[in-house]
Amino acid sequence: MEKKEHLSAIMKANGEMLKYFSLMHADAMSDLQDIKTELFELNIRLDELNRTKNLYSMNNNHTKNVFSPIQPDDSITQKETELEENLRILTEKKNQLETRQQNAQEKIQESEERLRLLRNAQMSAIRISKDPTFIDEPEDDPFEYIEEEEPTNEIRVHGERILLLDAFDKTYLSTILDKRILTPLSSQSHRLQTLKRMIATDPEQAKLMLDEFDSQISGISETLRAQLERLHRNFDEKSPLSTLLDEWIMAFRDKHPEYVLDSSVQVRDETMVLPYTYSLTLLQLMDYLFDNIVRHSSANQIRFRVQVNASVIDVFLSDNGTGIPDHIMDTAPWYSSLHKAEEMLFLLDGHMQISGSKDHGTTVRFTLPF
Repeated sequence: MEKKEHLSAIMKANGEMLKYFSLMHADAMSDLQDIKTELFELNIRLDELNRTKNLYSMNNNHTKNVFSPIQPDDSITQKETELEENLRILTEKKNQLETRQQNAQEKIQESEERLRLLRNAQMSAIRISKDPTFIDEPEDDPFEYIEEEEPTNEIRVHGERILLLDAFDKTYLSTILDKRILTPLSSQSHRLQTLKRMIATDPEQAKLMLDEFDSQISGISETLRAQLERLHRNFDEKSPLSTLLDEWIMAFRDKHPEYVLDSSVQVRDETMVLPYTYSLTLLQLMDYLFDNIVRHSSANQIRFRVQVNASVIDVFLSDNGTGIPDHIMDTAPWYSSLHKAEEMLFLLDGHMQISGSKDHGTTVRFTLPF
């Protein structure tokens, strides 16, 4: 068991480093986005001040001629001096932000390289652990090698959760099909027989019944359409990732106009097309997390940031709602959308962080390597 114990310790330490550098990468991406936003606003302010300064300079040029009979306007000169001082301060701040931007970009590149090496190391360790030649010499007890180890227990726990969530989804779907589709349709078949008789004897009452029948059929169709959409997401798997994200954002805005959605999608390669599994997983994660906001947050503003680099998708989602309790993953029902998101990320070696308060709403950040 000595070799397996050593390999287990290496895999555990490597996994912890993966989590650490994934979070560091996410922090750097968040910092970079904030810096870019601040630089954008600062450049606008600088442009406005330069335009104003030019205007004052034009108005004050004639006062600077020694032969002019017009005395200099001290108020204009003072205002121009104040503008120059503000420009100097903002220019210094811009230089500092550009330095911070460069440092953040270097940190991102560094963390991406470390993440790549760590993932390769993790995959190599997994391959070694599955190699049939990687077996220690048997000790006195020939069955000692089946002893359970921590990584196996952790995977089993996640496996059980995933199976339970799958069973819950199937039970939920069967309940919807039975209660909201099959049962109403069965009752309508009986009412159709009554409607046939009433058409000849009481046309007015038959008309009212027909209108009600039409309304109920529309409700059944809407329920069925919603479940079909839930089971099968209709998207073009050959579309670039940036296109899929933009379409998802527009669809959410159309469906929920009551929310102010501030979104930003930055993809290093605009033509990047993800494998189907990753595109589907990303869109489902967005469904789960946005649905959680709509159902539970009482928010009206959402901030959504996506940054995609060579091998990692970083997502930042925050709202101005009522916040979220500490240790939500321990207190939320096991079948909640947050647990579904957590297990989907586990399957693809992703990570998720959730935080919130009554004053600042809820923030969810997750990384999805690909």
